[in-house]
Amino acid sequence: FIQRPVPKFIQIAKNLRVCGDCHEFTKLIAKIRQCDIIVRDANRIHHFYPNGQCSCQDHF
Repeated sequence: FIQRPVPKFIQIAKNLRVCGDCHEFTKLIAKIRQCDIIVRDANRIHHFYPNGQCSCQDHF
């Protein structure tokens, strides 16, 4: 197992809307990895913060 440094942020582009399961999973990963995750989907840009919150206030 190779230990890799945690990136400051992860950027993802998606051509469909983010479903509820993917939204919850991404919040969890941002919290576990302690990094920002930015997801651009068909409707908006989601910014998942290291505290597990999303900029959309869970309205996706």
